[in-house]
Amino acid sequence: MGARVLECHITLNKTWKGSDHQASLEPNELAELVRSIRMVEKAMGLSVKQLLPCEVACNERTAILGKSIVAKIWIPEGTMLTLDMLTVKVGEPKGYPPEDIFDLVGKKVKVTIDDTIENHAEKVKC
Repeated sequence: MGARVLECHITLNKTWKGSDHQASLEPNELAELVRSIRMVEKAMGLSVKQLLPCEVACNERTAILGKSIVAKIWIPEGTMLTLDMLTVKVGEPKGYPPEDIFDLVGKKVKVTIDDTIENHAEKVKC
């Protein structure tokens, strides 16, 4: 899923003599491989994920569809955040968006965060 180069062997006829021809791709198979790769690339979308215009109304109207970054554990004021302290949950309260989770890593929290999975009464504040 992160490959930048793909090696494949091609031949004009799989029945030709030689050890590689039988395991190689013929031109029509190579064309199909390229089409399939392009389809997967398109299906994966952009690396930056964001709401589509048609999704905004649902996300704003109901918090059930929205997700927020929350603390997995109690984090005292002044602690430097690490990824293993954070997770994402669905629903209220709306806090930091999931796509910003890596921006929070390495930041010092200004207030004690006690918003855990079991207790989501407060917004996550950093």
